Amino acid sequence: MKAIRYYGRGDVRLDTDIPEPVIKDPNEVLIAPQWCGICGTDLHEFLDGPIFCPATPHPLTHEKIPVTLGHEFSGIVLKVGSDVTSIKPGDKVCVEATLRCNTKCYECRCGRTNCCEHGGFIGLSGRGGGLADKVTVPANQVFKLPDDMPLEAGALVEPLSVAWHAIRLSGFKSGQTALVLGSGPIGIATVLGLKAKGAELIIVSEPAKARREQIADFGVKNLLDPTHDDVVAITRKLTGGVGADVTYDCSGVQATFTTGLLAAKPGGVAFNIAIWGKPATYNPNDCLLMEKKIMGSIGYVGEDFKEVIEAFSQGRFKGFEKMITAKLPISETVSGGFDRLIHHKDENIKIICTPNYDLLK
Repeated sequence: MKAIRYYGRGDVRLDTDIPEPVIKDPNEVLIAPQWCGICGTDLHEFLDGPIFCPATPHPLTHEKIPVTLGHEFSGIVLKVGSDVTSIKPGDKVCVEATLRCNTKCYECRCGRTNCCEHGGFIGLSGRGGGLADKVTVPANQVFKLPDDMPLEAGALVEPLSVAWHAIRLSGFKSGQTALVLGSGPIGIATVLGLKAKGAELIIVSEPAKARREQIADFGVKNLLDPTHDDVVAITRKLTGGVGADVTYDCSGVQATFTTGLLAAKPGGVAFNIAIWGKPATYNPNDCLLMEKKIMGSIGYVGEDFKEVIEAFSQGRFKGFEKMITAKLPISETVSGGFDRLIHHKDENIKIICTPNYDLLK
C-alpha cells in the first residue's frame, strides 16, 4: 500500500510498497483513512525533528523511523476484531491518536492517558497513521461519526479536541469572556470551541493581518493587533475594567505569555495551549497578588472526542468548513501541503490530504 513516511529531518517520502496492516488483536479496528490534516507537529518534525518520531525503538510500538505520518484523520471501517461491538464495517469514524500504556504508569491509572509517561501518537510514533491506505487502531480510540457528518469534518475532530480539552480544563463556562492570543489553526479551533461553549465575549490578538482577516470570517469582531494595540488595556476596557475570565495562549512566545497573564481578571486563568520552543520568564507577583492561575494542557482524552462530535451533531461549530483551505492527494503532502504551510502559513489554516484519489474528482 502507499503511505507518507518520515525518514528524518527534511526527508518525508511517499512509499508505495508498505505491507498492509492486519488485525492482530480482537479489540482492533482496520480503517481506510479518507482525510487527514497536516498538523504543526508534522511540520516541526520535518523542519527540526525527529522529535516525537522515534530515532530509537518507541517503548510502546517498538518502532523507529521511518514511520508513517498522519494523526488528524477520519476514515471508513473495513474490518473489526472479534471482540469489537461498538463499531462495524462501513461506519464513518475518526481516531483519538494518543498512544498510551493504559495501566503501567500513574497518569494512565488516573485517567490522564494524554500524559502517559511512555506515550506517543499514532501517525508519529509508529503503528501506522492517517496518511496511508490502511491503519489499525484500538477500538476504544475509534469514534463513530454521525451519518450526516462529512468525513472532511471528521478530520477536524482531532484539532478541535485539542482546543476543547484546554477549554474544559480551564473551567470556562457559558457567558464568560476570553482572550485568545494567536489565530493559527489551534487559535481558530479555540475560538470555535469557545463559541460552541457559549462565550459572551471573545477577543483575539494576532499580529499577522492575513490571519486577522481569516479569524474575522469566523465571526470574531474584537480583533487586536499587538504590534499597535495595548491588548491588556483594551481587554480590560471590553470586560468592564476587570480583564478576561480566561486567556488562551496559542502562540507560545514570551510576549503572549506575559499579555495573557496580565489580561486575565483577578482570580482568572491564564491558560497555555501552545508548544514552546524555549522557556519563558515571569514575575510571580503578577499571579500571586491577584490570585490568578497559570494552567496548561496537552492533547486530549476520549471524553473530548465524544463531546466535540456531539457539538458537531448539534450544529454548534458554526463555520468549521472555513478551517479547510486546501484538499490534496497524499502524493502532494510535501510538495503541496508542507510547502504551503511552511512558506505561506498566514494564507492557510488546515490542509487535508487523502489517499483515496476518487474523493478529489
